[in-house]
Amino acid sequence: MDDNARQLLDHLCQGYDRLAQRHQTRAFPELSTAIKHPLGYCLVHCPIGSQRFSIVSLQFAPSVRGQGVLTAFIDYIQAHPHHYRGIEVATIQNLCLARRLLTLGWQYKSVLTKLFRANTPTLVHDF
Repeated sequence: MDDNARQLLDHLCQGYDRLAQRHQTRAFPELSTAIKHPLGYCLVHCPIGSQRFSIVSLQFAPSVRGQGVLTAFIDYIQAHPHHYRGIEVATIQNLCLARRLLTLGWQYKSVLTKLFRANTPTLVHDF
């Protein structure tokens, strides 16, 4: 991972920690926000009562793609769950990423997702 990718990863991790600290008074807060950086952004969402931190959308600059930023960010969330009990990556358009997550033990969010949204699945992983 080069310096730019590391900088983006650090920013995403700090943003995640800030969100968790801001909402620490409620066990499973509702939130929908973007963690923004000049090299990309990550839109995150947690519906009311959700126990999973959901990555809804992300876009990284071409110069940092393919360097493992998302994988490292997911690993960071798993290592620092705060009050979440799982993670969700919604509407995955990168099928290589979806296959990789499935081999790591992730599951489809529902049977309907597996049947009807196989090309853009939503995958979940509980801690």
